[in-house]
Amino acid sequence: MNHHAVPRYYHLDVDLVPERVGQIRRILAAHLRYWGLKQLVPDVSRGVGLLLEPTARNASAGRTAIETWWTGQHLITAVSHGDAATEGEHRAEPDFLAEIAALSDGWGRCTADDKHIVWFSLRSRTEVREPLLPKGPAPITIEARPLPRAVPQPVGVGTPEPAPPLEVAEPA
Repeated sequence: MNHHAVPRYYHLDVDLVPERVGQIRRILAAHLRYWGLKQLVPDVSRGVGLLLEPTARNASAGRTAIETWWTGQHLITAVSHGDAATEGEHRAEPDFLAEIAALSDGWGRCTADDKHIVWFSLRSRTEVREPLLPKGPAPITIEARPLPRAVPQPVGVGTPEPAPPLEVAEPA
């Protein structure tokens, strides 16, 4: 089965403390390997670490949600938490956002339902690609039937009967 073609989703809710950041990164890495996306593990692990570490340092971080979507071509990872104080921490650390921008194909942040969300996306970059060349037709497995032989037509069916020869009168 080709894991790359199947859309997938994973959601993890955690009470975030600094000691759990490494464990969360390993859990996400295991899911990516299971999905057949091991080439994305280093960048996702680094990105999730960058998103979780500032939040984990805040004593009142509370519940944090990590979500990952695989579309078949892109992996989108989002970290959301409900503490407005940590949003200020993210703004105070422009280096962490610059690193997210450098390792990802796209990123963003927003606020929804009193939660601060930061996300990034990565495109699958497989080393082995199938060339986009037209393929020949598949061989036919059914044996060909022999052509029908010529069937003689009876006289009078489909062809006119030959006319009697004309008699030419000689001049007298």
